[in-house]
Amino acid sequence: MFNWNDARVFLAVAEEGSTLAAAGVIGMNQTTVARRIDALEHSLKLTLFEKGNRGYRLTVHGLTLLDEVKQMKSAAVAVLNAADQLNRDDQGIIRFSGNAEAMQRFGVGLVSAFREQHPKIHFELQIDVAWAKDQPPLESGKSDLALRPIDEVAGDTLITKKVAEFPLGIYCSRSYQKKFGMPENLLEAKDHKFLVYSDDIAVVMKSVRWLNGQIDRSQILYQVNAVSSMAAALQSGEAIGLLPCVTGDATPELNLCFQHAELRHSLWLVASQAGYSRQSVRKFMAFAGQHFKRAHNDHA
Repeated sequence: MFNWNDARVFLAVAEEGSTLAAAGVIGMNQTTVARRIDALEHSLKLTLFEKGNRGYRLTVHGLTLLDEVKQMKSAAVAVLNAADQLNRDDQGIIRFSGNAEAMQRFGVGLVSAFREQHPKIHFELQIDVAWAKDQPPLESGKSDLALRPIDEVAGDTLITKKVAEFPLGIYCSRSYQKKFGMPENLLEAKDHKFLVYSDDIAVVMKSVRWLNGQIDRSQILYQVNAVSSMAAALQSGEAIGLLPCVTGDATPELNLCFQHAELRHSLWLVASQAGYSRQSVRKFMAFAGQHFKRAHNDHA
């Protein structure tokens, strides 16, 4: 009789090209993987792989069945995600993800304010140092919604809400100011060394791309890969660099050199369609818009 677990093994061997590599991916030993392939071929009465010194190669029959098995995997994942979501609906749990800086500066406070009004709704915070392009897509079901500090949100199936726009500025440390002075505009900054963000961040922040276009390569001291890394590196007193003002102003050792109209970034709440179908997620997104609007008015 056909066994889904054997189909899962088949897919791993087909994708990895050997029983050894497949064993590492699915957490079985190599002997068991080979035995499950034999059992699957026996139950289907088909030869699915050509087995040689160079590994396992799909036969014509194996190639024909590959797409069908991939669809089975997608269906199984969908069932598990749906069951997981139903379970969280019953428990009132929202999985909320975002990179470390966004969650520290905005996400945690937002959740706390929301739960003051809705104490029966609970959260699982998934905080990652990675930027948006490295985070699992919301469609995978790993989280219900995400906080993303990027200029544009990609994904035709996503529900998006721009909750705020925040200024950035060029900062330096107090020790740097004493030693080299503090530039008050881009023209004066031509005589200073810069710390810049990596290409991963430039991809999702228009302001970073713009600033990098104003800097000569000879001015770049080195790159950093996160806002928290920039704040820490600037305190060494070797160069100036770009920070969200909410971060730079909160770092005692740093001073704001100058700002520019091009140095702004957006903050989005993004939900999958499955996540947005939940009343608690819709309620949270609506609350977030009002929360950031009030915060903006308070600082205006």
